[in-house]
Amino acid sequence: MPDLAQALATERRALSRWFTTALGQRVLGTEQALHDELLEDLFGYHLVQLSAQDVPLHQKSPILSKICLGEDNLLAPQLIASPLQMPIASDQVDLVLLHHLLEFSDRPQALLAESARMVMPMGTLIITAFNPLSLWGLRKRLSGPAAGYPFKGHFWSAYRLMDWLNLLNFKVDRVLFADFGIPWSVRRLPPPSFGLGLGRRYNLPTGGIYMLVARKVVGPLTPIRSPSIRRSIRFSGLGLSQPSTGGLTPSRRTESVVEVE
Repeated sequence: MPDLAQALATERRALSRWFTTALGQRVLGTEQALHDELLEDLFGYHLVQLSAQDVPLHQKSPILSKICLGEDNLLAPQLIASPLQMPIASDQVDLVLLHHLLEFSDRPQALLAESARMVMPMGTLIITAFNPLSLWGLRKRLSGPAAGYPFKGHFWSAYRLMDWLNLLNFKVDRVLFADFGIPWSVRRLPPPSFGLGLGRRYNLPTGGIYMLVARKVVGPLTPIRSPSIRRSIRFSGLGLSQPSTGGLTPSRRTESVVEVE
């Protein structure tokens, strides 16, 4: 198991390097534009980003407390932990961004459940993933074992994630599809704009990537008795769960970032 975990971490670092290529930059630019469009209208006190690359996708978010969580220092996260054992208490986070990690996880349902656990009731989970029902999925199937990144990962359909989220008491608000260009970098062709084209205009389910926006509808297990206690929780820092045997290691900058100013 440790060897498998190390192999998956190596794959995610390779995916991070892919995002620095011309094709990766095209995809990341599209995803950044989609995040900018969505996050402006989502409010709260705490945001957590889990990603296979180190670019923050939450610049347009009005939320003040923002944390990037990663497995090691290579991606310069503000909190270091395994995505399967995150040191944040349940029902604490208003918005979680899960960016291209499900494709490179040996336990995607467990990863999704752990991400969902942090989200507070009526909080939001945004998942960004590659769409298998697209030209990107076709290239992955045609490439076979010789596929490079990101095609080495497992592409999950939006419909499969909807089923998993339904079991976790999440209601899907919307699914946005984008990047209808070919999954190759062609120098002579201008990079496609995420906001143009019939595919984006009509949100056709054939885009190379999709963003799934879901809201947690289950009520809190422990009701808050008074408004003063509710305010004290809201304006305090994120509650960290107790350390487990998994060896979770907060980075040195955790305290200064987790606290709400």
